Amino acid sequence: MTPIDAYAADRGDTAGAVRRDGVIRLDVELRIASLDEVAEELLCNCPSAVLGCRVDDVVNVGNLVNLMGSGISFSNQTLVVGNRQLLCNYTPLLEEGKSYGGVLTLSFPDDDRDDTTELNELLRSANSFMNLDYDGIIIVDRHGKVVLVNQSFADVLDTTPQTMIGKHIHKAYHNSQASRMPLVIETGRPEIGYVHYMNGREVISSRFPLIKDGKVIGCMGKILFKDIREITLIANRLQNTPETRSQSRSVAGKESLFKYDVNSIIGQSSKMAELKQSLLKVAGKGSNVLLRGESGTGKELFAHALHAASPRRYAAFVKVNCAAIPEHLLESELFGYAEGAFTGAKKGGQVGKFEQAHTGTIFLDEIGDMPLSMQVKMLRVLQEKELTQLGSTRPKTVDVRVVAATNSNLEQLVKDGKFREDLYYRLNVVSLNIPALRERKEDIAVITNHLISQFNIEFGLEIQGLDAEAWGLIRAYDWPGNIRELRNVLESAFNVTTGPLIRREDLPTQLARLIHGNAAQTPSAPLPGFVEDLSLGLGSKSLEEIVESFERLVIEKALERCKGNKLQAAQLLRISRPGFYKKLQKLSGQGVLAT
Repeated sequence: MTPIDAYAADRGDTAGAVRRDGVIRLDVELRIASLDEVAEELLCNCPSAVLGCRVDDVVNVGNLVNLMGSGISFSNQTLVVGNRQLLCNYTPLLEEGKSYGGVLTLSFPDDDRDDTTELNELLRSANSFMNLDYDGIIIVDRHGKVVLVNQSFADVLDTTPQTMIGKHIHKAYHNSQASRMPLVIETGRPEIGYVHYMNGREVISSRFPLIKDGKVIGCMGKILFKDIREITLIANRLQNTPETRSQSRSVAGKESLFKYDVNSIIGQSSKMAELKQSLLKVAGKGSNVLLRGESGTGKELFAHALHAASPRRYAAFVKVNCAAIPEHLLESELFGYAEGAFTGAKKGGQVGKFEQAHTGTIFLDEIGDMPLSMQVKMLRVLQEKELTQLGSTRPKTVDVRVVAATNSNLEQLVKDGKFREDLYYRLNVVSLNIPALRERKEDIAVITNHLISQFNIEFGLEIQGLDAEAWGLIRAYDWPGNIRELRNVLESAFNVTTGPLIRREDLPTQLARLIHGNAAQTPSAPLPGFVEDLSLGLGSKSLEEIVESFERLVIEKALERCKGNKLQAAQLLRISRPGFYKKLQKLSGQGVLAT
């Protein structure tokens, strides 16, 4: 079943029914991928003329295109085709939380249609209150009908925006208290910070009347906290702050809660985009997470981002390096000890890392180096959610999410008897694999520029970037130490550079030496021979033929790097997917490239 067929089935359309709506399928770039006969008739055009075009190049959708690009559902809105006005609905198509286009339906307005308020008027009135990318937002018109809702709001109800769009607000919710938005429309008075029961949980929400020319034209609802327990976490955090701390230190302490989040992860490659999407989906679930990756890939940064995106973000994030703490001290560090537990124990005992992370997240780095004797005790904490301090017999209950990280092969350690299999399965509930820098070389430039900006602030310099030869070395190097090594190389260059650009000679000598010793790693190695082939073609081939030969080589290399994935290859070349397919079709038609 195609996306359009699925949409029609969801709307209750059948083969025997007369449907006035024209349906257009849009891809992720809002280009027209397909359309049915009704939509073709309404657009007064043939499919071949509009396929592959952006929807806003074909019809005048105004500001609605921004909502489509953000994956927002809306209904019953006006757009212009030629000199005619049509009504449109838009529903994003989602797969595992990620938008891959949407369905736009078109129809003529009913003759007896009540003149409803247009969405752009509602949005103008609501603009100061909302952030459609992050907040849970719903907007109804003055009749209480849902005209806009985003996925974040629908997630609270375990539903989708398309099931809510067009319904009266009292019918759009399920397993919830009746909405108070109609009352806000009637009174014109906002309700801020109210507790509301939605789908089995208590949320904190606000409702704002939308007013134009002194009249209420609709209402916007906004979810402030998806779980009332987040308020408790904030209160506990503030209560535990010493009253003697100065105001400046208090503010700094609050900011440190969110020092790193998913936006701190630098990278625009398809691999990193998918990984960040997976992280955000996993973060809210509460399961234990195992971060895998080579040394220097940024596992700790990902652990911070998981915590910042989770409901536990207002509680503590506690880090433990299992390889850095001596075996005889590890138990007391993790679980704490009671007064008098051993000679030299502090009076009153000591709280362990797990208790410090209560209601928060504990990050166990280098988990593969944890001694077997500790693994047994760790397993009990994960299974029973309780621990016993060293020197005590009284168990304590703890509520902690565990994020572990390793660059070791845990499966092999299990086979070798060096890591408990039962603990492995407790930790490896969700596994996130962080790619090495050499596996996402398209990110090297953006990471390098980000680090240069950081070092300019730290060193008080104004370095503008790298010269061509230095860039060549940076891109050709294999980076076995990953981002940590790249940071070290750039910091070293900042200490010796004298001009506005980092030069080849400013970089550590081992880069050029290692590249020279492994010429196969240099991406420019095959180019001299190819340039020679191009030179031989001068006089016998036209410029267009020579350019096509070079284009074919670039496309082949892109497909090779992306292992045949055409969408990733198109993103790597920074061209649209339809444009990439046209080039493939042209080259394959010439018998030079198989599709």
